[in-house]
Amino acid sequence: MGSKPTIRDVAKKAGVSIATVSYVLNENPNEAISEQAKKRVMSAVRALNYHRAAAAVNLATQRTRNLGIILYPTHSDVTNPFYSFVIQGIIREAMERDYNLLFSYVEPSYRDSQDLPKVIREANVAGVIFVGHLNPRMLYDIRDAGVAVVAIDHHPRIRDVASIQIDNRAGGRLAAEHLVGLGHEDFAFVGYVADNASIVQRAQAFLRALDRLGVDRTRQRELVACKAITFNEGYERSRELFQRSLPITAIFCANDEIAAGALRAVRELGNSVPGDVSVVGFDDVIVASYTDPPLTTIRVSKDELGRRATSRLLDLVERRRSDTREDVIPVELVVRSSTAAPAKRNESPHKKQGRRFRSHAAR
Repeated sequence: MGSKPTIRDVAKKAGVSIATVSYVLNENPNEAISEQAKKRVMSAVRALNYHRAAAAVNLATQRTRNLGIILYPTHSDVTNPFYSFVIQGIIREAMERDYNLLFSYVEPSYRDSQDLPKVIREANVAGVIFVGHLNPRMLYDIRDAGVAVVAIDHHPRIRDVASIQIDNRAGGRLAAEHLVGLGHEDFAFVGYVADNASIVQRAQAFLRALDRLGVDRTRQRELVACKAITFNEGYERSRELFQRSLPITAIFCANDEIAAGALRAVRELGNSVPGDVSVVGFDDVIVASYTDPPLTTIRVSKDELGRRATSRLLDLVERRRSDTREDVIPVELVVRSSTAAPAKRNESPHKKQGRRFRSHAAR
């Protein structure tokens, strides 16, 4: 096997100087290189299978080509059915832009800069992405260290940080329009978490849309709080909701995990979905297609969230942009079998639910 190709080999094959190759590979903004020369250099790089040494890149550019992802073990972002796909988008965009990713787990408690992740303390990353939860003090200390920061769907919300968010308000509106369009009049929102800004936005937009659509405010509207947006919380809180024998025929859930728990609770209590109760989720994670029945939900482009955040971070890192605006990813309604028009009420649904529950409990 021959020796590894060098930058000199690339320059020779491309018919340019070594300096030109260096400028192209390091994306030097202070040098005007023609598009034709750039194409010849990159063609030579691919043909020779040339790879730069990371240390040489750092010396040439005075910055690392590493990006950090900050995760919290208690939030299980890597295995979370939503955020795991967001992280896939981050990985793909970083690879395509020739950056490396370093994952750092941090504890929720944070005292001072001594608790910063090791990759920050050792100046080993050019930028950091927070996924979901973030600690404001940690965020400010990272920025004070000269490291660019972008947050994805973060809570608590901080105004002066570059962020990529979901259009939660549009999602709440779409859910309301769908259910009201089917003829429902009595609703519940299941999965309200007061300190999660995204969930609050979904719930508020849903309730406001009901008003805008002319739904009588004297009809049933329940806001069901949960400790977390998990399957178990959706199951337990939905059981409690329907044990109260309320005339609810449609529920909008904070996410698909909550909705999957609600589906199980409703059916265990002897009711059918969508015959007695229609259920709408949010996120369109994989499980939404495999629940029984398949779940109507609000689809979020998880890969796009990750890609957009990484692209935004690299704009900050490469000094192309310095603002801290909030970018919003659009959503869409995906209709499956968990929603339908409410059944004709020869017997009121709450009596039907109450009778079925008592029979179930007696066994």
